[in-house]
Amino acid sequence: MESSSSVITPEDVMGTLMNDGTIDSMRLKIITQLKANEELKNTTIKMVEQSRVLNTPGAEKQTKRELFDALRQELEYVCYLFWFASALSQESSI
Repeated sequence: MESSSSVITPEDVMGTLMNDGTIDSMRLKIITQLKANEELKNTTIKMVEQSRVLNTPGAEKQTKRELFDALRQELEYVCYLFWFASALSQESSI
């Protein structure tokens, strides 16, 4: 008897989250928090202004999905750099 297990990809998960309204709900919560938190708002504005993805010529012609994927990669990279710098800082203080 063969097992018919299908592999769930990250794209499947993102598609489901986008289709069931989870992404829109998260976006609304983020916007609400931004409006309530001036420091977070200013930081976000600065990040958008400095975004390599959003400032690339032709970015306005990309689909929302293409921009979302590119921004996610950019933010993952930035988070990795912050984590790496933090790890180095902790290591040097030992």
